[in-house]
Amino acid sequence: MDYTEIVRDAFGYTRQGVFGNGGRWARMILALILLAIPMNGYMMRIYRGAETAPEVDQWGRLFIDGLKLMVIALVYSIPIIILWLATYGPLVAEVLSGQVESAMASSWEPNIALMLLMYLVEFIIALVLPVVSIRFARTGRLSDAFRFKEISEHIGKIGWINYVIGIVLVAIIVAVPVMVLFTVILILSIVLAAAMGLGFFPIFGVVILVSVLFFLILSPLFMVFQARCWTRIYDSTTETAVTG
Repeated sequence: MDYTEIVRDAFGYTRQGVFGNGGRWARMILALILLAIPMNGYMMRIYRGAETAPEVDQWGRLFIDGLKLMVIALVYSIPIIILWLATYGPLVAEVLSGQVESAMASSWEPNIALMLLMYLVEFIIALVLPVVSIRFARTGRLSDAFRFKEISEHIGKIGWINYVIGIVLVAIIVAVPVMVLFTVILILSIVLAAAMGLGFFPIFGVVILVSVLFFLILSPLFMVFQARCWTRIYDSTTETAVTG
């Protein structure tokens, strides 16, 4: 798998489809404001293999597709939710009921085995969700999102090593600039708020406001880039795999 070519293609796809089209970018921001439901529907259009970034239109269809995709993600998240409740639920329940003092709560330690299991399950689910999402986008059948044998077989055709490296690489490429931007926003917001003589809570409010604005503006770039990379990885089954 040529990761360099996939990343280069995704950058070009995003540049032409979002950065080079202000009207489409604005509609994507609106799609995010609407609880990100239509934006998830828009991702499905990319998953279907559109060679150029599709238009943000037919909003009713975007809402329906987005809701279906979010339901699938929620179902896959159930094991993580169960493990989180098993790990942290008892403490949260006792704190809310007032049975645990703050000092006791601060010294409480979670079950390490359960916590590690939760992170492992979270990683596995995050790893398979790209294939799950693209399969559903292309067939339109919810049942195809839960055909675990077919999902595993498709990843096997790509090559498990190829696939894992590709998904992790995309995650890193997306996460690093996001973290850098958030750090810069945090520092600039604090400096600006301090220069204006604001207290802690107003500074916190400024940080949140600026972060949300940057999130709305920049998220379409990252989301389209990631979706295009996932789609190219999914369609790489014809390439020679490192391992089957």
